[in-house]
Amino acid sequence: MKLLIAITLTLLLSSQPSFGNELNSTECHLKALPDLAQCFSLERLENPKDPNSKTFTLHAARLNALTPSQKSPLVFLAGGPGQSAIEVGGQVGLVLKALLADRDIVFLEQRGTGSSNGFKCEAENEDIYADLFNASISQTLAKTCIENFSGDLSQYNTPNAIDDFAAMVVAMGYGKINLYGGSYGTRAALVFMRAYPDLIDSVVLDSIAPVQTIVGPFASHGYRALNLLFDECEATPTCNNSFPQLRQHYWELWQQVKRAPIDTTIFHPTSLQTQRFQLDTSKLFQLTISNLYSQQQRQLLPIVISQAQQQNYAPLAGLLAAGGDNSIYTGLMANIICNEDIRRATPAQLQQDTNTPFGDVSVKFWQSLCETWPEYRLDDNHYLPVKSDIPVLALSGELDPVTPPAWGNIAVEHLPNATHLIAKNAGHIVGLKGCGPKLVRQFFKPPEPTPRQCRVPSNIADG
Repeated sequence: MKLLIAITLTLLLSSQPSFGNELNSTECHLKALPDLAQCFSLERLENPKDPNSKTFTLHAARLNALTPSQKSPLVFLAGGPGQSAIEVGGQVGLVLKALLADRDIVFLEQRGTGSSNGFKCEAENEDIYADLFNASISQTLAKTCIENFSGDLSQYNTPNAIDDFAAMVVAMGYGKINLYGGSYGTRAALVFMRAYPDLIDSVVLDSIAPVQTIVGPFASHGYRALNLLFDECEATPTCNNSFPQLRQHYWELWQQVKRAPIDTTIFHPTSLQTQRFQLDTSKLFQLTISNLYSQQQRQLLPIVISQAQQQNYAPLAGLLAAGGDNSIYTGLMANIICNEDIRRATPAQLQQDTNTPFGDVSVKFWQSLCETWPEYRLDDNHYLPVKSDIPVLALSGELDPVTPPAWGNIAVEHLPNATHLIAKNAGHIVGLKGCGPKLVRQFFKPPEPTPRQCRVPSNIADG
């Protein structure tokens, strides 16, 4: 059987021009993880259809199983798009360390991130808090990215990334793998399932973004998640007593900023020098959505809103600054979202994201960023729903502001062997927090039943 799988994969990959494909490996360490890892590199054509294309070096990392076994590895695909799986691999490895008892954990770095020809739009010496103090910088961001990147942007797309992943897995000697995709990584995992089904044993889809949905404008999803926060605070006496009229105060602040940006002075997060801070709708929206992602951040919003209502904007600016460098390779993020989402979105789809009090703030940001971004186009078949009978554990957080449970339902409609679990008190990324790792471990160790309920502490009621 393994020989048949190997032959099939060789045929699938044979259309990719070969130029050695020699896998190199070395010992290394992943950030935040004391255990020794192995790092791998593989030369790849930037344009798989052109044998004369320039090449780049693709990277992967592996945490070796403590006990050698025949179990297929867990292969992690990062989110974003634009997150390096290797750069977050140490943190993921710590959370899922129990799986190392008898299986490898592999981190596949996507082309355009990390050392795999990664490109960020920010200059290396740029203040990571620059966007906190600047006005909207989307056009500047795009110009810097395009000027500084030497590759062919059209080749840094999702299908090519999946071919890279399969080539790396085969080069590492695996006949079968288990995929774990988070956020955009779920979209990559779904495309992987369609392109190389014989390589995959099972899949975890965590915070799901199906290929047929539009990623980027998140005002409607964010509005839903924000209302859940307000509802929870109003239903919790301690929160409601501390922050009465929280919902009203937030939308009063929004209307004030919408009329005219608020100018104030705050201290720079690192230099502590006084600096002008201008709060506009784009920054307020960014603050709101980014801090609805997790339970820990979500509980900070009531105090920030309350203080801003009293014209104290330092907590708000501090929370914006707390994000600092989010490790996203913004060039790849813009390249994929502009071309694989924004440009294929119909006017009606974009309009759906403007039918909340947030209006078109999110849509306008992406339209501005994508206006001058170089264009590429994928085959329309890429956006068809992924259909597969591979075993799937689908995880959604009820409080998620960007990949709502409804998107999980859309994905599993076409996955008859999928179980979709919705964590009531979880936000974005379920499987790496709270009882999520237990769900993942049990999914990979049948015949133990997968628990359908696990309690994640509520932000406001339980702290």
